[in-house]
Amino acid sequence: MNVSVVIVGHIDHGKSTLIGRLLYDSETLPEGKMAEIQRVIEEYRKKFEFAYFLDSYEEELKEERTIDTTRVLFKGKNYYTVVDVPGHREFIKNMLSGAAHAQIGILVVAAPNGVEEQTRRHTFLLHMLGIKRIVVAINKMDLMDYREDAFQKTKAETSRLLSSFEYSGVGFVPVSAMEGDNVYKPSENMPWYKGPTLIQVLDSIEPEAEVAKPLRFVVQFNYPVDGEPVTVGRVEAGIINTGDEVVFQPSGIRTRVEKMKALAGEPAEAVAGDSIGVVLKAQPDRGDVGAHPDHSRKPLTRVLGEVVLLEGILKQGDKLQIKCATKKADCTVRQIRERISSETGEVLGKDPKEIGENDAATVVFDTEPMVAEKFSDIPELGRFILVKNGRNVGAGVILETAL
Repeated sequence: MNVSVVIVGHIDHGKSTLIGRLLYDSETLPEGKMAEIQRVIEEYRKKFEFAYFLDSYEEELKEERTIDTTRVLFKGKNYYTVVDVPGHREFIKNMLSGAAHAQIGILVVAAPNGVEEQTRRHTFLLHMLGIKRIVVAINKMDLMDYREDAFQKTKAETSRLLSSFEYSGVGFVPVSAMEGDNVYKPSENMPWYKGPTLIQVLDSIEPEAEVAKPLRFVVQFNYPVDGEPVTVGRVEAGIINTGDEVVFQPSGIRTRVEKMKALAGEPAEAVAGDSIGVVLKAQPDRGDVGAHPDHSRKPLTRVLGEVVLLEGILKQGDKLQIKCATKKADCTVRQIRERISSETGEVLGKDPKEIGENDAATVVFDTEPMVAEKFSDIPELGRFILVKNGRNVGAGVILETAL
């Protein structure tokens, strides 16, 4: 079974080191990666750390930060795909797009530091994205001489934070990602801890069963192949077959799938997660979403979203763009219903006229016709980015579409 995991944590709490340790101990490092890492380390004369396993580019190693969402694989009883999201404040929008696919969240909290700003913000975002299964890795126990009281103090502080978001039954594991304590192997340095290792906790979690969903085929672009017009897109939900009748919205095009094209030939079927080319008699527009006629979505012109503002100010009446999947539509802020703390989830005020950087809020948008879904129904079409003057200024999820 392949399980998707998102790992988050405040900067310098050891998130990337933990992922590197998971890769190393599960023996799933890409072939030749160790030699490449050693070469780069020697060139830049940096101390070896497991975090270097994640650095895809030498520029990232020089800067000592991860600049994009990274996907890596490790194994226990299951295979785990890790969505590694940056901890820096300016990269929170990457977290939203990366974490949206995760089934389990690992929150990394360093014992010497305890709960910090990004710990609280990331917990809020995990809650907002509906990730119900959380495991906490209390890291850097080696720097605290592996003391039980240091673990218990950080556990109590983190428990209070998680309880404020109504998380319960959370597993806490004292680890040293650098030394390997309690990641895959039980630690001899913490005889007071009788619980499972981190990989054992992950292996014990049963992922939620997949629910059958209606077809949602998101159009990316059209181009000719061997004289035939091909519409390229991604199946975000459901199944599409050759011969299916499909309605595309908001363009309103109704057509039939003549055949499908992929690198491996001409498949008869494509399922959620597949990128595919389809030959149609009529070409939809970029940003259109295809569905079977019985489950077609009418275009929306108003949505309620929960937003985290990444920069600037957002106020009632502002005009900007909302990007959902491949659709970018003009929109207007109709109403800011509630201002929300992005550290605690607490409602700070009703009907504010504006919100500021790092604030969260529930916002009603009037939009150009577009197809979107409640995040709780189809996450792939339920998250969005806000764009103003060509810059990504906010990100969020759709709460309601029937307004």
